[in-house]
Amino acid sequence: MERRQRALFSLYDTEGVEEFARALAALGWEIIASRETSALLAAAGIPVTELEDFVDLRVDYGFPPSMHPKIEAALTLEVHPRLDLVYIRPYPLTVGNDVGGRTLLAWAAKGRRLPVMSPGDLEDIVRELRGNGLVSEETRGRLIDKTNAAIARHYLSLLREDAAYDGMIGTREYDLLEGENPYQRPAALFSEEDGDPLGLPRFRRISGEPPCFTNMADTDALIQSFCLAMEAFRGQYGRAPYICLAGKHGNACGMGVSWDDPAGALEKALFGHPGAVWGGELITNVALDAALAEVLYRSPRREKLVGDAAWMLDVVIAPEFSPEAVAILGKRQRRKLLQNQALAAPVLPQSRWSYRFVRGGFLRQPWNNYVLDLKAAEYQGPPQDQEALDSLIIAWTVAVSSSHGGNEIALAKGRMLLGAGGGPATGEATTVAVNRARSLGHELTGGAFAANAFFPFTDAPETLAAAGLRLGAVPAGGGAEPKVRAFFAQREMGMYYLPEEYRGFCRH
Repeated sequence: MERRQRALFSLYDTEGVEEFARALAALGWEIIASRETSALLAAAGIPVTELEDFVDLRVDYGFPPSMHPKIEAALTLEVHPRLDLVYIRPYPLTVGNDVGGRTLLAWAAKGRRLPVMSPGDLEDIVRELRGNGLVSEETRGRLIDKTNAAIARHYLSLLREDAAYDGMIGTREYDLLEGENPYQRPAALFSEEDGDPLGLPRFRRISGEPPCFTNMADTDALIQSFCLAMEAFRGQYGRAPYICLAGKHGNACGMGVSWDDPAGALEKALFGHPGAVWGGELITNVALDAALAEVLYRSPRREKLVGDAAWMLDVVIAPEFSPEAVAILGKRQRRKLLQNQALAAPVLPQSRWSYRFVRGGFLRQPWNNYVLDLKAAEYQGPPQDQEALDSLIIAWTVAVSSSHGGNEIALAKGRMLLGAGGGPATGEATTVAVNRARSLGHELTGGAFAANAFFPFTDAPETLAAAGLRLGAVPAGGGAEPKVRAFFAQREMGMYYLPEEYRGFCRH
């Protein structure tokens, strides 16, 4: 005689429970339920056994009958009666720490029963039972993995902030095309339950092949740069302009801003370094229509400059794409179009910690979320107009969020990034940035610069002044600071001195 299967229901949230219990009962399952759930099912006319009757417990020992040794045995051992499924929806931490509910799930996982925590998973089980009469081992394994991860995530969340322990549990979202290099397979994107609207799993791919590891790592770096710029503009003016960043390997090689012309912002970003952006990424707060998609697709001006009209962008990231924009940009299969409406009003990460995996462990620190506040910075020099300040925000954004080998310097003018560079020494980094901008035909006279670290000597200031730059932002500090300040004052250059702790080092 075929053994009758049994399911235990113990729920904080009973939404939809009658439907699932009725479905299992119709398939011949016996339903055992805790007191509140049992009363609900009985009222709906569904055959149900109360948990107290199942364990034959008539004395109140001050703990739930679900923790009875008979339940543990029924879930972990080959005994009679045997429990084959538990449907547990633990109550939230705002109510308390549901150790009992998670213990039932842990027992079920240990005994390779079916641990179920959501209506969607139970719906999958009912569908398989109706179709095949049994639940596949693949589904069983998936539910056990999900349960173990959920329990681990819960207990990690109970750790004190200053505890001597830390960790993270991610949920696999989808496979990536490949790792940083083709041989680094398999690669995948995992998500955390942090509610970040600009977390990579919340970007919807609407065209193109699956992204690779490099695509996603570069996109993540550009999102941070983009948010720093948006926050700085909102802090300065109470509103934000149209912004576009074009990047390569996670560093901005072009950035453009316009208060009234979205196409102008795109053009400035693309022509900051029209050769480097080939095969790169572009992120913007502009909703892309057919006309703007054409700007990103090809350009006669680019053909004159570098001999090819096509921009060949690998990744385009925007809050919205019209169907016509998707058709135009989607002509290239390798181009990934990533959409997230939160880009229209982006914010910096709100989670407490940023992590970096290292050999044998990981590093932890607060997010590098300092936003340039020109109103609070110490300023010395002549008055500046809005265009100059906008260019300074661009230069600062790129300097503090790029990784060119250290000591990053960025140059901007006319609300457009002109060049950036880094290196083992500040003077060398400055020369790289200036020479790169000049090699691209950009005029630096009257432009702005920003540095992500203080100037230890006057060599970098001398190079910047000789290039004609007239406005800058740099962290204070260093033994040569009095000489540096005196140099800029003598040249009548406008200078914002930021607090020393706000050095812009990133991605170490």
